[in-house]
Amino acid sequence: MEKLAINGGQPAIGKAFPEWPVWDTRDVEAVGKAVQEEVWGYHGTKIDEFAREFSRFQRLAHVIPVANGSVALDIALQALGVGEGDEVVVPDYTFMATALAPFHCGARPILVDVDPDTFNMDPARMEQAFTDRTKAVICVHFGGHPCDMTAIMRIANKYGIPVVEDCAHAHGAIWESTYVGSFGAICTFSFQSSKTLACGEGGAVGTNSDELARACWSWHNCGRVPGETDYHHYLPGTNYRIGNLQAALLTTQLERLEEQCKRRDANGVYLTQLLGKIRGVKPQARDAKVGRHGFYLFTFLLDEDIPRDAFKKAIEAEGVPIQEEYPPIHSLEFMRARGYGEQSFPVSSRIANHSVWLYHRALLGSREDTGRIAEAVEKVVRHKAELSS
Repeated sequence: MEKLAINGGQPAIGKAFPEWPVWDTRDVEAVGKAVQEEVWGYHGTKIDEFAREFSRFQRLAHVIPVANGSVALDIALQALGVGEGDEVVVPDYTFMATALAPFHCGARPILVDVDPDTFNMDPARMEQAFTDRTKAVICVHFGGHPCDMTAIMRIANKYGIPVVEDCAHAHGAIWESTYVGSFGAICTFSFQSSKTLACGEGGAVGTNSDELARACWSWHNCGRVPGETDYHHYLPGTNYRIGNLQAALLTTQLERLEEQCKRRDANGVYLTQLLGKIRGVKPQARDAKVGRHGFYLFTFLLDEDIPRDAFKKAIEAEGVPIQEEYPPIHSLEFMRARGYGEQSFPVSSRIANHSVWLYHRALLGSREDTGRIAEAVEKVVRHKAELSS
């Protein structure tokens, strides 16, 4: 008789998925060369090389590599002139750095609920949140699924409000034939160790505006201006620079990204089809305008009669790599202390309480491996009654 692996049965998946990050001697040699040549300078040639290559990959005019994705958001808002008393509209379901960035500028984040199908910012609710104090919007391509940038930009342009695209989950993602990051005024990326392009810690700010690129560069480099002496400081910027070692590693990691993006997207499409056939499971929807999903996460919702936390333990025992999910922003302690806990965000609360996240390395296996993930999920759903015991 079939038994769940967590109860001593045979796991549905008998082999391990690819480890993350993927690396080989090319990465080691690139870092070693950086150590030998110029690791001690604060702006080595690998930083410029990576900026050029990543801007080419994302189809952006300018990329400024920075220390991490969180400060990239700070830089973006500073470059847009967000300050004391301003408001910045952000989704309630995202990583906390998205909501913290406005506070760092003296502004106030205004939270909006997300779409129940894509888990991205709801454009209609975004518009309802606008006031005469709204200075910017930060939209997040959650899990790698591009936001509805057509609707978001139409609404934002109507009110003259600049958009920051938080692309931390969405390297290589495409909306309507355009890579994410090119729709808004500024975009940000994270290269933290779990991301689909990673160097341990790192980030980037991108833009197609020459003026905003100069401002971002100055804010990230102590208020300096390119070409002038190091001790001319025109803005109250600070040191948000990335190191040459991280840039060297990113340059070699970038060589693999296109193939990885294609594989994740193909396997993600297949897994969505398979899980969509399982009663009690609802995968993140894929908008017809998505050209490529970034698939930092594969996310699905469970019906309320399936205990989520017990389900996660069970599919992990079956061999499926899972990842911890975010709490909604309004529920965080520092947000509750500022009165945000009194607001209601039913969609983001449901996602937080009933979603399951698969780590993106689960999509780097074969099509057969992807099929086995679906088999594991279906197996655990069949035994859902055992999860409550």
